[in-house]
Amino acid sequence: MKLQLGTADPYTQDPLNDFINALTISGATENTIRIYSIAIKDFLDYVRKDPREVTVSDVNNWIMNILRRDTRDKNNDVNDKRRKKTVTARLYTIAVIRFLKWLGKDVRPTIPRARRREVRALTEEQVNVLMNSLRKTRDKLIVSLLLDTGLRAKELLSVTVSDINLNNRSIIVRNTKNGEARVVFFTEKTAKLLSAYLQRNNLKPEDKLFKITYHALYRKLKRIGKKLGIDLRPHVLRHTFATNAIRKGVQLPIVQRLLGHKDIRTTQIYTHLVNEDVEQIYKKILG
Repeated sequence: MKLQLGTADPYTQDPLNDFINALTISGATENTIRIYSIAIKDFLDYVRKDPREVTVSDVNNWIMNILRRDTRDKNNDVNDKRRKKTVTARLYTIAVIRFLKWLGKDVRPTIPRARRREVRALTEEQVNVLMNSLRKTRDKLIVSLLLDTGLRAKELLSVTVSDINLNNRSIIVRNTKNGEARVVFFTEKTAKLLSAYLQRNNLKPEDKLFKITYHALYRKLKRIGKKLGIDLRPHVLRHTFATNAIRKGVQLPIVQRLLGHKDIRTTQIYTHLVNEDVEQIYKKILG
């Protein structure tokens, strides 16, 4: 749903604050408000002028400044860093354009184009090797849940004990990317792991299931994958869930709902991997 932000008071002395208030009133998600706040503040700190007086050149120069910044991210390779900066620049630019439009300023800068990260999914053999390598119950449970549900890592780390229903093997995911709660499901095998984990840790209903930060989880998976020669990141497990679901015949709208995608076109990227399977099988058998 498109946000109805109205227009700015022409006499406002604090346009950023007024814009954030408009976002909040319109029902924007916390994540949207956070990104817009960071982006617009970064832009205003860079241009150091009344936003109603900025030019296209001001915005384009700011975008170039973002693209030249050193991310100092040791977790990603050079291509990932470059892509991450481009994605950030694109998101920030869209936020600033919307802010300026709300102010009545029609500025049309060049919007950076972010290339989609290559979708990688684990093979069945890699999944088996991975699961057999895990010794700690918590590590095995985290990987099992990500493979079973397709949850984003941050969504999984927001789950509380009260969100889990062991009887029907489901989880209510409340802290989602698009702000809309959804239900995901897990297998009997994972349910046994989860039951043992809950009993051992004596967690209360309001407790987080996993008391670990996103960055700690990311680093842990990267270390595990490195030992096995696997590119292992939270999103690789999400890709693996989606790809396996489609391979097994789950209809695309269902996969979309389980993944929490607003647009089914986002879900359709996984059909490319399945099509590659079809092509390989065809060439192997039929030549």
